[in-house]
Amino acid sequence: MDIQEMGITMTKKIEKKYIPLANYFDVALQQEITLSFSELENIMGQALPNAAYLNKSWWKKTKPPLSHYLSWTNAGYYVIDVKLGTSVSFSRTQMKSSETNTSNTEENSSAYIIRGIEASDARSFIHLQEEIFQETDFMYNVQNELDLTVQQLRKNLTYWKQLKNRTILLCVLNGIFAGYAVIHGYKQSKARHVASIRLAVKAEHQQKGIGSALMKAVENWSKQHDISRLELSVMEHNNVALHLFTKLGFHQEGIRKNAIKLNNTYINEYSLSKIL
Repeated sequence: MDIQEMGITMTKKIEKKYIPLANYFDVALQQEITLSFSELENIMGQALPNAAYLNKSWWKKTKPPLSHYLSWTNAGYYVIDVKLGTSVSFSRTQMKSSETNTSNTEENSSAYIIRGIEASDARSFIHLQEEIFQETDFMYNVQNELDLTVQQLRKNLTYWKQLKNRTILLCVLNGIFAGYAVIHGYKQSKARHVASIRLAVKAEHQQKGIGSALMKAVENWSKQHDISRLELSVMEHNNVALHLFTKLGFHQEGIRKNAIKLNNTYINEYSLSKIL
């Protein structure tokens, strides 16, 4: 997917792999931010170059031909401390206006981006998915049931790029994977305009607008890939999800009676859809 289309429009040329990092700093509200190297790489979806691990000067350079520094300087940040291989601290001299008008410091510290999955994300995505399976009964799998390997997922991602109507969108909050949306387009020629959606957000990161943001990104990505119908299923007692999808314009199309067996109790499943 085109990451830049989901984020900010850069005023200066920047390498594509640093655009997610630029998107993160563009939405960040903190005066100072410290990110570990692994968190920086989670945001980017790619590994930092060796020079970033070996030389503090790489972080302090602000002149061409290098352009990675634009990721933070375009948003008014500059590097104040580097612990090689461990963390980098950024600061800015001017507060954003939106920061001065809000009193919720928790919201101020929660900056997230949504980007397409990369092959390097495979292990982290599997771990995220298993964590969510463990903490909720609303998903359709239990922990360790899928038995999905890193190699299998990477193979799937390569195949999906050929199909051009499947992907996974990741939400990365302050360098931590917080949720995801799977877009699974159909292979059949008469149904390639249709995709099923699976949405999940970790419990600790809910009520921050991440679910809505992921679904907005799903719609944007789908429109760019000639998908005009979205489908999803929700257990009848998942009131939070039902409220979210109804608010986003999904309509119930049917009920699958006793579709789910949970703790020896049969539960109905609602089928919902939205025409884009």
